[in-house]
Amino acid sequence: MNDFANVIDPATEAAIDGRLDQLEQLNSAEIAVVTVQSLNGMTATDYANRLFKEWGVGQARVDNGLLVLVGIDDREMAIEVGYGLEGVLPDGLAGQVIRENFTPKFKAGDYSGGIQDGVQRLIGIVQANHILTPEERQAINEAEGVTLPYWIGIPFFGIFVTIGFGMMGIGVRTKTGFPLLFGSLFGGMPLLMSLGFMFTIALFTLLPWAIFMFVTGYRLGGRERWRDAFRDTGRGGSSGSSGGWTMGTSSSSGSSGSSGSSSSSSFGGGSSGGGGASGRW
Repeated sequence: MNDFANVIDPATEAAIDGRLDQLEQLNSAEIAVVTVQSLNGMTATDYANRLFKEWGVGQARVDNGLLVLVGIDDREMAIEVGYGLEGVLPDGLAGQVIRENFTPKFKAGDYSGGIQDGVQRLIGIVQANHILTPEERQAINEAEGVTLPYWIGIPFFGIFVTIGFGMMGIGVRTKTGFPLLFGSLFGGMPLLMSLGFMFTIALFTLLPWAIFMFVTGYRLGGRERWRDAFRDTGRGGSSGSSGGWTMGTSSSSGSSGSSGSSSSSSFGGGSSGGGGASGRW
C-alpha cells in the first residue's frame, strides 16, 4: 500500500497490507495500491501504466501483477492488469469493480472504505483464479453496457482478421517469421476481442473467415513473387540459399537501449499490457 496522498487511515492501511501479503504468499500474485494527490496532467490509465512498468508489479515469469491507482484531486482512478491476470480480470470486470466497489464510497469522501472494499473484491477475484469464459465476458460486457452493434463490430474486427490471418498464411508458406508474428498479433488479438464482445456471431462469422484468409494467404505465399518478396526482405535483399525460417526484416546492428527505469525492489519484475479499466467519481 502506497498512500502518497495520505487519505487512508492507519488501521485500514495495515489491514490492506496484510491481505496483500497473504495473497502473494498463496499464489504469488502482486497487487500494488497507490494513491496520489495529482495525476500531473496525465490520464489515470497512462499514469498507472507507467508506474506499473517502472515498479515491475507481478512475477516476471508469469506477469501476474495488478495495480490500483487513485488520483484524489483529479477524481479519477485506474486498474492496470498484467498479461497473466487478463483472463481472470478482463476489462469489463475491472470496470465493474471500479463502479460497484471503489467509486460509490469515493463520492462520499470515504477513501479508506472505498479502497478497502475494492481491494478486497480484487483479492477475491485473483485468489479464485477463475478464467472467465467468452459467455461470462459477454454477460459482464452487456451488463456494463460495453457492447458493439453486430453490424459495426463484425466489419471492424473483420478488417484486422483479413489482413492478419492472410499474413499468417503467407508467413507459414514462405517460412518467414515477420509476417507470421505480425499476423498473429494484428489478426489474433482482434479475433479474441470479438469473441469476448459478441461470442456467438463472431464464432460463426469471423472464425471461419479467419480460416479462409489463412488458407488464402498460404496459397498466395506459394506464388513466386510473394515468396521472393518476403524471403529477400529476410536476407536484407541479398541472394543466397534459403529453406530455413527468417524474420522477414533485415537485422540491425547493436543492442537496443534500456528504458532507464528500474523496477521497485519490492516487486517481482512483471510488465503491464493485459488490460484494465478506469473510472471517475
